Amino acid sequence: MTCWRIVSAGQTQSDGAVSAAPHSFILSLPPLALVRGGRVRQHRAAAWWWSRADDTPENPRTDVPTVLLVHALTGGARAGGEDGWWEPLIGPGRALDPQKFRILCFNNLGSFYGSSAPGSAGFPRGKKATLTSLDVAGAILQGLDALGIKRVHLAAGGSLGGMVVLALAALAPKRFARILPIATTAKTSAWVAGWNHVARGVLQVDPGYPHHAARGLEVARQIAMMTYRAEPGLAQKQTAQTIGGYLEHHGRKLNSRFTAACYEAQLDAMDHHDLTLPLPGGRRPALACIRAAALVVDVDTDQLFPPAQSDQLVAALRAADVFVSRATLRSPHGHDAFLIEWRQLEPLIKRALKLSVS
Repeated sequence: MTCWRIVSAGQTQSDGAVSAAPHSFILSLPPLALVRGGRVRQHRAAAWWWSRADDTPENPRTDVPTVLLVHALTGGARAGGEDGWWEPLIGPGRALDPQKFRILCFNNLGSFYGSSAPGSAGFPRGKKATLTSLDVAGAILQGLDALGIKRVHLAAGGSLGGMVVLALAALAPKRFARILPIATTAKTSAWVAGWNHVARGVLQVDPGYPHHAARGLEVARQIAMMTYRAEPGLAQKQTAQTIGGYLEHHGRKLNSRFTAACYEAQLDAMDHHDLTLPLPGGRRPALACIRAAALVVDVDTDQLFPPAQSDQLVAALRAADVFVSRATLRSPHGHDAFLIEWRQLEPLIKRALKLSVS
């Protein structure tokens, strides 16, 4: 039997109107079978919800459209509000207005912020703990089931979040009306998997690995930061004399809030992402199962998921007779533009919310 509990709630004011404050809560879910053979028992998912005062996780209204957000590699369920990873886009009067939409985000399976993850009770060990993007999507689908949400107006996410958005739409094509995959791909490339391999190597040479790989996690993050950014953007704020301090700062920040084991689990989910293959038990490529209207967005300076990969994704979706629109974030900042370019992202979200669906 599924159940859930709220761990925080409240009210907030905006322009004289009262709306519910964001809710953070934990869902207790059924065991989850993983694609590569493991099984998550005592399955938990941390979730974040922001909607109208009369639309709550305990009693969701059927007339409030759901916008599902999926976070990237080291993000969490808190998408909006203070410290939210898309905070400038979420709130009264913004692109994602909780007076108009139910905004929902789950912490990824295998991540650090409350969902089942390496080291938690019931999480598999060894090779059977290797996650895929389909596993992360499967956990989110269980969360939607537990909340009684049968239809999603829009699912959006960038990077690993974009991979999971595509996996969700492939696994449950009737559930998702629209998708907004940003700075992502249908299939992880050797380039991305190669950087992830280097990150794992750095973690594993730390003498404290796997439980206390503090310096390894810091250096892995530093390497990742260089792939998330682009030279023109770094040159705006950093010099040869300051870049080291900038990277050390970001390494320490991640070490203060994440673990090496969770980092590896998220890298696994990214590496084992390939929707050009059939779903388990299927025959067609997973992408061919998608029915949601899509707005595919790339970043012109992205060195992890360059525009050519978005071109390939668009072509595959159109071949599956999916309505696809295309856009580009133009930014000096590289891959992380989807967490920086708020002025460009706002109209794209509004456009995605209005995509025509059959």
